[in-house]
Amino acid sequence: MAEKPKPPPAPPSLVGKHVYLRASTAKDAVNIHYWFLQSDPQAQCCSAMRLLTTSQAAEVAEQDLKATDREKFTIVRKSDDLPVGQVAYFNYNALNRSAELGLIMDPDERKQGLGREAMKLLIKYLFRFRDLNKVYAQTAEFNDAAIALLESIGFEKDGTLRQHHFYDGEYHDQLIYSLLRFDMNW
Repeated sequence: MAEKPKPPPAPPSLVGKHVYLRASTAKDAVNIHYWFLQSDPQAQCCSAMRLLTTSQAAEVAEQDLKATDREKFTIVRKSDDLPVGQVAYFNYNALNRSAELGLIMDPDERKQGLGREAMKLLIKYLFRFRDLNKVYAQTAEFNDAAIALLESIGFEKDGTLRQHHFYDGEYHDQLIYSLLRFDMNW
């Protein structure tokens, strides 16, 4: 008799067709830190970056578990239970019912739609179970992949922070995108 596949360690609201989201742990920090370093950290963030050792990254991740204004989820591919990225919300504002989103993917797993599916799962979760009205994201004007991802989900460009991102010896604009709960058409 064939053994039944075990359900993923996530509530049904965080399970998609190809991925599921589970709470990130300090152990996940090793992979995430490695992916972040492979992704040119300064291109990913417009504030000064401090390079951390793997153990320091794990310590920061452990501290993040206690935070109330953010939550990180490891993106796990269902077919082999392999972690392939992390999606997070932060800058949670209970009064305005909003939060900022972030995504980091294993560079070898990009352009397969897994990050997009994970973002959609997180957004649905935030709108349905955290009662948010708005999610937003920021990205540099040169990050074509992030812009395409946000726009494919339905985010609208709210504005531009001019010359907000210093990268590779030049100033670049930072773009702000948002999606309102009632704009969601999927």
